[in-house]
Amino acid sequence: MKYLQPTHWALVAATGLLLAACASPDKPIAEQGPPSPASAAEMAVMARHDSLMAKMDELYRLKGLITKAKAPGAGPYFRGLAAADAAMMGWMHQYRAPDSTATPAARLAYFQQQQQLLATVSQQFRATIDSASLFINRQPALPSPAESAPSK
Repeated sequence: MKYLQPTHWALVAATGLLLAACASPDKPIAEQGPPSPASAAEMAVMARHDSLMAKMDELYRLKGLITKAKAPGAGPYFRGLAAADAAMMGWMHQYRAPDSTATPAARLAYFQQQQQLLATVSQQFRATIDSASLFINRQPALPSPAESAPSK
């Protein structure tokens, strides 16, 4: 069995140092220290996106319950949930993070604009999920949304 030659040790050490120098996955590689305002804004946008995506299961579950109810007056609630879903999909399709060649001010402005757009989508989600849940709770033949939620 051969041992590593001194030149190989240097290569292994250099690789280790290079890997240790890599930034965390939440920050661009070129940044050191705390995130820039643009990077912080980007992380906030992604956190809000992730929060909304976590609510998609609830949205789809409510759509299924409303479809199953076949109750008079269910249409506006179903359409509201479908519109909230479409708003999220529309936001995701238009989102194009600026590349690293954009100025920090342009990046920050873009992420602030996206945060405002997602705030609107978030309000739409909350309102439609709340109203659809109330509608389902008023239907005598269906379990309440809390009872039909999958157990964890």
